[in-house]
Amino acid sequence: MKEDFILFEDKSLLVVNKPAGMVVQGAKDLEVSLLNLLKDYLKKRDNKPGNVFLAVVHRLDKPVSGALVFAKRTKAARRLTESFKQKEVGKFYLAEVEGILKGQNLIRAYLKWDQKSHKALVFWEPKEGAKESLTYYETLQVVKNRSLVLLFPITGRKHQLRAVLSSLGFPVVGDVRYGAKRLVNQGKAILLHACFICFPHPLEKEPVEVLAPLPQYFSFPNLDKTLNLEFLNKKFQDLKKLYQE
Repeated sequence: MKEDFILFEDKSLLVVNKPAGMVVQGAKDLEVSLLNLLKDYLKKRDNKPGNVFLAVVHRLDKPVSGALVFAKRTKAARRLTESFKQKEVGKFYLAEVEGILKGQNLIRAYLKWDQKSHKALVFWEPKEGAKESLTYYETLQVVKNRSLVLLFPITGRKHQLRAVLSSLGFPVVGDVRYGAKRLVNQGKAILLHACFICFPHPLEKEPVEVLAPLPQYFSFPNLDKTLNLEFLNKKFQDLKKLYQE
């Protein structure tokens, strides 16, 4: 495994930089899941005689890359799950989108999962069966006809970021399911990356803050130096005060 693959690890937690194109859990046919890959890796690395316990506490879509947290103990898994429910976890994503999306705003929409198309349908008014979604965005850079956007999902609906950006007319680059013009990285990836996650440690209670390096296939490899742990954690605290309390 590459050096920057494991972003944080202790006796209770494992945070990795998930590669795009890999399913987190429940792989089909000959596909390998990230969960099973990590279990095999830890078993060999630590020379464990028995099975390795590793719990999935949240997920990223298969074509999405970035910071993903696993629990190495049952108590940690239980407490992390509770932290997600209590909205104690902060997550930021970077998306490279088609078109010039300017400024910053809070997007309120209503999402309904369509099983037939395997897509989230977006409505701008309340609709039966649709759940409210809230997404904060802030454009960081624009180059030619693409924008690099920082995203903060206040709610956690399935395909929320992908569907909402597409409905605004700015699909994530490579996300042909939601209207992007072409595939990227041999069709394995869309340019949506979970760049930052912060949460209270499930046992120690100290804050854990993790930054996941941006994949090289993005068009914006050299980001402003302010896009670091200090900047993103402050941004999370500010947004939490505005929208979550």
